[in-house]
Amino acid sequence: MSAIAQRPSVSQRAADLFRENQLAICQRTDRLFARLMILQWCAGVVVASWLSPRTWAGVYSEPHVHVWAATLLGGLISFLPVFLASTCAGTKLTRHVIAISQMLTSALLIHLSGGRIETHFHVFGSLAVLACYRDWRVLVSATVVVSADHFVRGVFYPQTVFGVLSASPWRVCEHAAWVVFENAFLTVAINQSVGEMKAIARQRAELEGSHDGLVESGERYQAIFGEMVDAVVVTDDFGIVEQFNPAAEKMFGYAADEAIGQNVSMLMPSQYREEHDGYMQRYRRTGIRHILGEGREAVGKRKNGSTFPIHLTLSEVLLKSSSAGVERKRLFIGIVRDLSTVKEIAELKQAKADLIIAKEAAEAASRSKSEFLANMSHEIRTPMTAILGFTDILSQTATKLEDVDAISTIQKNGKHLISLINDILDLSKIEAGKLETECIICSPVKIVEEVTSLMRVRATAKGLPLNVRYDGLLPETICSDPTRLRQVLTNVLGNAIKFTESGSVDIVTRLLNEPGMKPQLEFDIIDTGIGITPENIQKLFRPFTQADSSMTRTFGGSGLGLAICKRLVEGLGGDISVSSEIGTGSTFSLRIATGSLADVQLMEAPIERPSISNCDDVQVTSEASPSLRGIRVLLAEDGFDNQRLIGFVLRKAGAEVAVTENGQIAYDLAMDATTDNQPYGIILMDMQMPVMNGYETTAKLREAGYTGPIVALTAHAMAEERQKCLDAGCNDYITKPIEQKKLIALVKEVALEAASV
Repeated sequence: MSAIAQRPSVSQRAADLFRENQLAICQRTDRLFARLMILQWCAGVVVASWLSPRTWAGVYSEPHVHVWAATLLGGLISFLPVFLASTCAGTKLTRHVIAISQMLTSALLIHLSGGRIETHFHVFGSLAVLACYRDWRVLVSATVVVSADHFVRGVFYPQTVFGVLSASPWRVCEHAAWVVFENAFLTVAINQSVGEMKAIARQRAELEGSHDGLVESGERYQAIFGEMVDAVVVTDDFGIVEQFNPAAEKMFGYAADEAIGQNVSMLMPSQYREEHDGYMQRYRRTGIRHILGEGREAVGKRKNGSTFPIHLTLSEVLLKSSSAGVERKRLFIGIVRDLSTVKEIAELKQAKADLIIAKEAAEAASRSKSEFLANMSHEIRTPMTAILGFTDILSQTATKLEDVDAISTIQKNGKHLISLINDILDLSKIEAGKLETECIICSPVKIVEEVTSLMRVRATAKGLPLNVRYDGLLPETICSDPTRLRQVLTNVLGNAIKFTESGSVDIVTRLLNEPGMKPQLEFDIIDTGIGITPENIQKLFRPFTQADSSMTRTFGGSGLGLAICKRLVEGLGGDISVSSEIGTGSTFSLRIATGSLADVQLMEAPIERPSISNCDDVQVTSEASPSLRGIRVLLAEDGFDNQRLIGFVLRKAGAEVAVTENGQIAYDLAMDATTDNQPYGIILMDMQMPVMNGYETTAKLREAGYTGPIVALTAHAMAEERQKCLDAGCNDYITKPIEQKKLIALVKEVALEAASV
């Protein structure tokens, strides 16, 4: 809140000043009467000792008993007002007590003097002094007391008041009338004085307001002047510097004390001084403005002699004269901006703008890359669905050896192509920072056994022992991403088997839990393969790079696996390294973070599983495919080959299948079947179709109130695709190429689950 908002109004301030002045007057008057009371009591003692005996006993100087009583009474009368004036001066009680005590003192002095007329003037003097309070109510208290005293004593003891044994009642009235007359005069004087006090208080309040306004204006001016970013230099009519703000000090290098009193030309190079002086002289002579009120570029000079470009705006100010006949003072205000700083800022802004444009271009390129990869995945996976699906069907009926071999070759190369696509997508997501890792509770021993169980078929096919060893205690569970860990171990272990022709492949697992270090799990994959030269080790973890170009021809592969593994291991809080010797073999060591093991039980290492190196081919038996008898399926798929393949697989499993090639027809069929009370048990919805794609069709069905299960059928394998399908309203998601058993199991599970609701 500003000072103006906090400042009281003039009327309020005037009232406060009046009360302060009135209180000060009352306090001073209280202290005056305190001293007067003591003086009057002393005077009463003197009168009682010298004048009273003669008054009351004639020529005899014998004190009377009532004289002593009156003397003691005077002390009592004086005590209370003196005490109040000393302890609580300025209060209303003190004023009225003093007024009453003063009148009682006057009555006592009249009594002590035997009613002499001279002492009656003490009453009138006391009233006049009481008027110093500027409070007519005090006179009322005093008048009541003195009138009552004169009336009582004038009727019953006239000698104590008038000095005679009997007195007319009219004499009391006469004295009272004189008191009232004086009070009337004093009341008028008090009211006039109070009015003058109020007028003075208001004038003072107005002066204070003006003064505060001037002070605040000055402070505001100084604050603005001091905080301005641009330099401000104020000169008089002759170019002498009168004010020099902090920004000017910083810009020119002069302190304000050094610049004030000097000619402003000290801030300009010599060639500009004459030009500036010429402008000002012509203006004073002719009154024609050349540079006033207009900005222009010039050159400034710092204290160290260096020059710099400036922008100068010069303005004129005429100050009001203090008295008539005095010429008004003229000031010139120069506002200076350092153009070198402005240019630097402009360059920085331009560089920032260029960076933003470059960032947006990079983000656009990244989006284009992601879209390209997604489309590439879709375009390749869609035909691969038909290729792998029909070869799978052919493999079930082929009997000739050459047919089985050809089908096996197609399947192997097709799966290799899908694996390559998955690697490219993973690498793309890693480079874009979109590949996320989870942190869930999992068993490291179970993951190792799953991987070795999967890879043992490959090792057995090459006649290689695949040994699993556990070194020391292992945590029962860790907090990591089991899917990514399984992917890394599978890739590294697969490479070890691929590059080993004889000997063995070992996987060793151990816990690294050194004091002061975060716990990690270490996996060593040891092979007796061809080995890697030191110079080629540096290339291992680069994308699309292999140790030797001849390996591509001999062993195959894209060179993406280890690059992806390294990024994944780093995402799991660890690292991967390799040591190798040509002709002897290689050891790949990867470490991952385990998370906190505070509440995790460490268990003894499981019994090492021996490798099966010389066994017969493993016979893989599979359960019969689950029956889809009685389940009506609506397949929305635009690819003719995929329509034939998926329809064949589902019908063979017993399902009743209706096929359509676009989303609009799928929507119509689904809604008509629901209206006829024969809804489909499940809709398999391809997400990329003409007329109306799968996302639009699913959303439209959900908006129409369709509650049946819809499973997304898409060739997009990006991680965000699953969430996109679920957000559109799908119940589940399956990618192409389709695995027959997985498809049949998913259809049965989803359809039966929906039917049971």
